[in-house]
Amino acid sequence: MKQLENNNLTLVDLFCGAGIGAVGFKLAGYNIIAAVDNKQYAVDTYNLNIGNHARVADVRKLDKENLPYADVYVGGFPCTPFSEAGTQKGQFDTKDGDLGAHFYRLVKAIQPKSFVAENVKGLTFKKHRGFFKWLLESLEICGYNVTWKLINCHDYGVPQDRERVFIVGIRKDLNKTFEFPKPVKEEERTYLRDAIGDLPDPKSNHNIKNHKEYYDGGYSPRYLSRNRQRQWNQPSFTIVSTARQLPLHPEPPNYDIRKMDEYDHEPPRRFTVRECLRIQSVPDWFYFDDSIKLDKQYERCSGIPSLFAYKLGIELAKYLQ
Repeated sequence: MKQLENNNLTLVDLFCGAGIGAVGFKLAGYNIIAAVDNKQYAVDTYNLNIGNHARVADVRKLDKENLPYADVYVGGFPCTPFSEAGTQKGQFDTKDGDLGAHFYRLVKAIQPKSFVAENVKGLTFKKHRGFFKWLLESLEICGYNVTWKLINCHDYGVPQDRERVFIVGIRKDLNKTFEFPKPVKEEERTYLRDAIGDLPDPKSNHNIKNHKEYYDGGYSPRYLSRNRQRQWNQPSFTIVSTARQLPLHPEPPNYDIRKMDEYDHEPPRRFTVRECLRIQSVPDWFYFDDSIKLDKQYERCSGIPSLFAYKLGIELAKYLQ
């Protein structure tokens, strides 16, 4: 990814996290004028890497009086209520289940030219289909031509299998309907060796930020129930926000965690934070300050992969300029 010239489009980033997706939109030429998250350590990392415009706030308490107008509103609202590994309570989750509806509320009130929403594949499952249908129809009714697609980001050059639902809307008065960019050719897809093959052993003498330690805790019964290692010539499993559930490093190879009692050597380690960032296609200039606890760094490696945000942003700009 190279830094593109300013495209004269402004962007507001809701549920911004540490800025993993914002990296891509910024490099695609967008002027990010505001960002919101509910965790201070996420906002601090965002401001350290992206620009000093993120703040801690509860999206539920925001409205058009305290959010700026922007051409594009982006919102990867929390996925835990809809994830197979989450609560499965959907919109009825008392902690985060209503945040997708609040994203819709703000889009309706502010009427940006366009919006981008992102969530897990589970949003499309039968259990959550009622909310998903309501969200799509509500965004249409409030003035947008809406397009959605279930996308594996690996198909766009990201070195991991990461299936996510993306919803893009363009305001109807612009008389345009968004079409997602086409996947890259097979020979342009990337794998673990491409992403992290050049990184040294974390315990060696090096100066690479966020690469000196890694989570080395135990394994849950759920973790032990399926394969957790991909090989160098494969895309990684999805980088998740919980350190305990992270994939295993490719070395030593062909390790099946389900058969760990049969091996005479220790399991492969989990990825470092830097490796997670690389697998999320985040450039190495992005980093977490050492003052942030390791588990919180891992937590905020999740988000829209930078490379996919970059490609989506470039394509969307063609419709809005």
